[in-house]
Amino acid sequence: MPRPFPEEKKREWQERVRIQQESGQSMSHWCREQQVNYDSFLYWKKRFSADPFPLNRASFQELTADQGTGISIEYRGIRLHIDKCFDPSTLRNCLLALREIKC
Repeated sequence: MPRPFPEEKKREWQERVRIQQESGQSMSHWCREQQVNYDSFLYWKKRFSADPFPLNRASFQELTADQGTGISIEYRGIRLHIDKCFDPSTLRNCLLALREIKC
């Protein structure tokens, strides 16, 4: 459970999160530009949101049986197409590389 912080500090970070979201810039770019520690920003952003990256039915596209060429996965602007005859090790390496990216 998150520890309590003074209300003033919470309001300050809420304002930073709001400004970053309205800027249209990525979190990392905005933090560099504003000289804000990225990890601190991410901590506070997650703290203000029960689920910072909510998934719901609208996040997925239903696949039908006639789409036999593989699958495409899109999440937060990144699209990954997996061909029907994919190489599992290539997919694993791709997913590991994507995990390392901080948006």
